[in-house]
Amino acid sequence: MSILPIAQTRPRNRRLLPAQLACLVAGSVLAASALAGPAAPAGATSRAHGTSVRAHNIAPSVTWPLASWQTSLPGSVTQSSPTVATVAGTTVVAVGDESGVVSLVNAATGAPMPGWPEHVAVPHGGTAPIESSPTIAYLDGPRRPPSIIVGTGSTWVKGTVGEVEAFTFKGHARFVYHVGNAGHGTAVGVISSPAVGSLDGSATQDIVFGSWDHNVYALTPSGKVLPGFPFNNGDTIWSSPALYRLPGTKGDTIFLGSDASGLPYHVGAKLLHCWGGFVGAYTYQHQTVVPRWRDCEPQSVWSSPAVGILTSASTPVVIVGTSFYYQPFPAETNELLGFDALTGAPLPGWPVKTRGPVLGSPAIGDLAPGIRGVVDTTWSCTGGTPAACPGHSRVDAWSAHGRQLWSDMLPGPESFGSPILVPLTNAASNDVLVGSPNNGLFPLAGKTGAPMYGTSLTNQYATINPGCRIFNTPAVAYVAGTGPKSGWHVFEACGGPPVFSLHGSLVSYRLKNDPTITPAWPMFHANAQHDGVALTPSQSLQSPVLSGAAPASSLVTGTTSSIPATQ
Repeated sequence: MSILPIAQTRPRNRRLLPAQLACLVAGSVLAASALAGPAAPAGATSRAHGTSVRAHNIAPSVTWPLASWQTSLPGSVTQSSPTVATVAGTTVVAVGDESGVVSLVNAATGAPMPGWPEHVAVPHGGTAPIESSPTIAYLDGPRRPPSIIVGTGSTWVKGTVGEVEAFTFKGHARFVYHVGNAGHGTAVGVISSPAVGSLDGSATQDIVFGSWDHNVYALTPSGKVLPGFPFNNGDTIWSSPALYRLPGTKGDTIFLGSDASGLPYHVGAKLLHCWGGFVGAYTYQHQTVVPRWRDCEPQSVWSSPAVGILTSASTPVVIVGTSFYYQPFPAETNELLGFDALTGAPLPGWPVKTRGPVLGSPAIGDLAPGIRGVVDTTWSCTGGTPAACPGHSRVDAWSAHGRQLWSDMLPGPESFGSPILVPLTNAASNDVLVGSPNNGLFPLAGKTGAPMYGTSLTNQYATINPGCRIFNTPAVAYVAGTGPKSGWHVFEACGGPPVFSLHGSLVSYRLKNDPTITPAWPMFHANAQHDGVALTPSQSLQSPVLSGAAPASSLVTGTTSSIPATQ
């Protein structure tokens, strides 16, 4: 998940109003070049609800498969990423849009599932746009149908209602929880995608998210606040939490980035104040939220932490980037940070310097045989303010010890989404898929960063579905079944902010080559359901050969990835 708050001052409470987006200077995604965009694909046709789509590629060099289906969505789609799960043998895709509608469609056809789409509950005259990614989680246990959970709030729509709502699998409202307001003039909402795990180690699932009202929340499956929550973190939270069961702990630890405006915190016995942002690990002990460790950065942290394994050791790590609230940018703005998840100690070789602020979440996985690393997207800047970010982004690959492996410049405006890692050929390591707000989807070789399938980093039409505005993160998942529509698919959500006046759409592509390994980081939050539970060492390191078959967990009624990760 990624965000775009803009502010030029340093108030104690962040007054991040949607109207401030109009102040984003030349070179931003709202610049004239971005608004123009490439022409629509010549001869392209599309129909909603499962009809195949032809001629999505303009450049004849592009050999990426044509879309299996494309379906229109009720509203524009900005930063809500597609979420995929397989339930009772049917694979589904969920996404939220700026009109406040959650869509759940059949992943094989694009047709709406029974009871969907559904609008979130809002007071009369209110607006509740969705920019968090939906979470599909088994709140009632793996033998009962899952629920779909979303947060509401937008940087692009004024006067929004901030809430988290859960729906049953049939589209009925399960609960609505309204978040607060940090003060007069401050933004209201939840852009943080909910994570679902067990904070106390019990079988009961907890719903964790951050809010613009400065609080970290944890809700029960019925929507009640867990004792000890909300936890006031002192400033706005844009980052989505990741949950991980650390060695020697009973429940999941919450890993989260945030803003910080002078919040007191302890380093040992010393009391300090943080101006900038926190990266923190929070445990739930005796119905109390306790910071296990906190690292204060002199810049905000909107990026969502990636928690996984970078070496063969069993120690998990946290990788996260700094953003750009404080201006002019301090030296630590353009950084990708790496921490030992247990202690918060910096990893050897980290942090690394990037070309600009990091808004999305990094991805962790094998990029070549024997080479495990991190891939991230950043804005590409020549100076210390957003004015010096002239409308381009970079995709960078880093080794486990912070050495740059390769770097690519993406054409078009700044990227907001996260890269994902998935084997696109028959190799036993991953490639990279990353979206562009103006130029569709780019497939890059994991080992070298070279464009794949005839795409180009210099020709705006030599991409996958050029003109598709992707402000989120695509998804790769196995579609259950035995017919020609089953197998591994890529799902992208196109549209962009409401300023473009375009309805969103979901597009599905059947991969030509079935991955022979489980994709390492196939979507935002790594696992299909977006439940935020990070991978264990055995899951995070390469999985056994699948021979094109679906992962065993994706074929059962209720997958196991929404169960808390354990060591």
